[in-house]
Amino acid sequence: MTEKEIFQNLMLAGHGRCFRLLENHHKEYKDLILYGCLHDISFDLQCEGTRSQFIYNLVLEYDNYCEFLNPVIEKFLSDEADTDWHLMHHLLDLLELFAFDNHDEKAKQTLKDKYQQMYEIIMTRRHSLYVHELLQNFELLCTCLVQNSDFDSALQIFREIGAYFLRKKHVPDEDLYFRFESFWWFVKRQYPVRSLYPKLRNVAESSREIRCFQRIMCRPEKKCRCRKRPVQKAVTIRPDPETEHLSALTMLQNHYEEEALENLIKYYQPEDKNILLKNLTYVIIDRKTFLGWHSITIEILNQAEKNSAIPNEALFWIYENSQCACCRHDAVKIMKSRHILTNSIIEECRFDCFEDTRTLTEKIF
Repeated sequence: MTEKEIFQNLMLAGHGRCFRLLENHHKEYKDLILYGCLHDISFDLQCEGTRSQFIYNLVLEYDNYCEFLNPVIEKFLSDEADTDWHLMHHLLDLLELFAFDNHDEKAKQTLKDKYQQMYEIIMTRRHSLYVHELLQNFELLCTCLVQNSDFDSALQIFREIGAYFLRKKHVPDEDLYFRFESFWWFVKRQYPVRSLYPKLRNVAESSREIRCFQRIMCRPEKKCRCRKRPVQKAVTIRPDPETEHLSALTMLQNHYEEEALENLIKYYQPEDKNILLKNLTYVIIDRKTFLGWHSITIEILNQAEKNSAIPNEALFWIYENSQCACCRHDAVKIMKSRHILTNSIIEECRFDCFEDTRTLTEKIF
């Protein structure tokens, strides 16, 4: 691979080494970082979150960040971001950093403009699959704005959501609540219920929209009083470890097979080290699949936690190759417990895309 291809692979993995490799190649790697700005490069958004903080920090390595911000704004305001949940998450998180971490007024105004743009659509169009998907992204935007505003600004958003509820009065309250349930969870984290509910009650006296919003969203949490049924334990047939181990060894001596390698790791013996490390070199890392290589990394991590015989080299292999930031974090955690973290890895982890990895290595210093 060329140096640029190596950087691209590491950037897509959210690897902290990118910052060191970028030092003397700002011009050469600019197009790759712009790609990272305009696309969600997370491997598993729900587990590791977006990699916007990582991309944002790379952008700030450049003197003129507007060369990246302006295309982000253009894409965010386009129809493309309206119904793409992954893309909306990424662009929104990135603009939030520019707006409230870097205090860029253009980014702040963009968030407001997109809010008005999306709000007009949900207030004027009949419900459809398009509007349903747009509502999911509108909820993300509402959450972002509420988390970065004062209560008066948040109240205006509550009022406008209440107006939407009034417009959709034929829709069951339960369905309306569900559309903003995640947003409401974040609101209650920011404004504790003891202070939030009285404030809403006071405003509701003079606002029909807030009354509707309050009626639908301010619902008591239901306590489950149903008796738990006894859980029937399923009868499992356990494979014979010696047979499985021998079968995996025999298969891998003839040719590489993912399932056989996974079984070898599961029933690993110290004398398997050479064949394990040899077969790891055959593993193809494909970001498009959660199977294959990802199952192998997970099995290594599972076994390494309880079997000290799993070689350190396998953990270093995960650190270098995994596109999953969660797996890389778990590898670093085990490497830390084994006292094999090098200074260069510690330094790289401080810039990793995954917050837990950054936090873990910050504690070492």
